[in-house]
Amino acid sequence: MKRKVVFIGLIFIIMFLVSTNTYAVPKSPELVISEYKIEPEMISPGGNFKIKLTLNNYGEYHARKIKLTLKDKISEEKIPTGELQAEEAEVKLDDFSPLNQSNIKYVSLIKADKKEEVVYDLYASPNMKAGNYNLVVSLDYTDYNGNTYSEDQIIGILLSEKENIKLLGKDNYGDLAIGQPVESTINIVNNSKAEVKGVTVSVEGEGENNYTEYLGNFNSGDFDSYTFDAIFDEDGEKDINVKVSYIDSMNKNTEIEKKLKYNVKSGENVDNSNNKEEEGNVFIRFIKGIFGF
Repeated sequence: MKRKVVFIGLIFIIMFLVSTNTYAVPKSPELVISEYKIEPEMISPGGNFKIKLTLNNYGEYHARKIKLTLKDKISEEKIPTGELQAEEAEVKLDDFSPLNQSNIKYVSLIKADKKEEVVYDLYASPNMKAGNYNLVVSLDYTDYNGNTYSEDQIIGILLSEKENIKLLGKDNYGDLAIGQPVESTINIVNNSKAEVKGVTVSVEGEGENNYTEYLGNFNSGDFDSYTFDAIFDEDGEKDINVKVSYIDSMNKNTEIEKKLKYNVKSGENVDNSNNKEEEGNVFIRFIKGIFGF
């Protein structure tokens, strides 16, 4: 008798769980962006990219005549389809532009418990700054009875700078004599649209060719020249690495480097014409560095 009671209890529990799961499924179509992918993963202002949206119908009924609209902001109120001018003003994209298509796409049918992929080709405005941007995906669809459903869902787009800092200047300083210092210059330029912070330059090489200096913050378009004397006590082909580290507009620590080459010889074998000290101010040295003089 005891076993029979336990068996009946188990059946009751199973029936309760099944019924609970059944009632959890909406008795209507229910479209959700279950996943989205962005290609390439790194997007910069002025770049092209794809968004692949996966629409999943978690409802019990099929979703029909699905309309997807990309826009920048969530509508405060729905606008009748007949009011074309108002609707166009509401759904326009300010920061992102669709390529070879509009911001509206259609899917005829997504069956219950099925999914469909929708792809947008977009262009990010070159005037945008690095940061996180929200795109609104408005979904409008019907069921088999003609009942309409409408909702807004949000996806995030992360923009990052292509390259914040550039290192310019000569790569090869040619021949120099053992123990002879040669003035070496690196021009540091912030070519992004945002400020970079904590710019630090480090020189790493043989012997005494090791220096570190903090240069501070660089606004957009700022540049500075860092000059040091390279000197070697042995002959041979030598390298010095100049590393510049900084915090970019996404608060990410970044480091770039430039390798400088030197050919160290004994005094009698050196052509001194390549080692004359350059004259002029910082701006002239900067211009020469750009063109590799």
